Amino acid sequence: MTELFDPAPALGLTRESSNEEICKTAFDFVQQVGYMVIGTTALDGVTLTSRGLELHRLDDSGLFYLGVAKGKPVYFELLQHPYLVGTLVRTTVKRLSASVRISAHVTPVDPREHPALYRRYWELNPGTKALYRKDLDMFRLFLLDSGDGEVFHLPEDDEVCRLRFGFGGGKPRPWAFAITDRCIGCGACAQACMEEVIHPGEDGRYHIDHFGCLECGRCYFTCPQGAIEGRQMPGAAE
Repeated sequence: MTELFDPAPALGLTRESSNEEICKTAFDFVQQVGYMVIGTTALDGVTLTSRGLELHRLDDSGLFYLGVAKGKPVYFELLQHPYLVGTLVRTTVKRLSASVRISAHVTPVDPREHPALYRRYWELNPGTKALYRKDLDMFRLFLLDSGDGEVFHLPEDDEVCRLRFGFGGGKPRPWAFAITDRCIGCGACAQACMEEVIHPGEDGRYHIDHFGCLECGRCYFTCPQGAIEGRQMPGAAE
């Protein structure tokens, strides 16, 4: 019988958790679960591709590495377009889920300059080493050196828990919607909010508690003053 996975909301994190705490918890979760679905850009620069790959911590940096054979399409994709996205989802109680998303820049790791990383990789992956035993030089590592990510969790009470983080000098991705200083305090956004996470502040303006936000955009489309910035809407400023 499969053990029931029922983690604390947001994997035990809170609104007050630091970037370092969120990142470590997210990375620990990825390492515990194992394979992550990784998406890259194909060599035509347009088509998206994906596959399941395992991420490893191989040194004291806390960052992830992934390994691929030099003949695989993903190897050339990462050399030409050195960015990837990854998502890992684990089903929890009531068939809900806890997930981690990562977006990262990657850098190839030269085995001549970093032999210790390759030795550590082979120690952790004896099965893969056996597959490439005739020529280990056919295998290459990439370091996920910087990027951002998100922890997303639907606990048993069906309330959203969402936290974002940056790593390797990367900054957390901005929230999709934010209430600007054009807010006049009418409260239309709060009434429209699916999760009731928009509340008035001491300044009279309303504010979004992004920890529980669906990012559905109903507040954005409802605001009569156009006071809500949709950062991921078409035509929005980067």
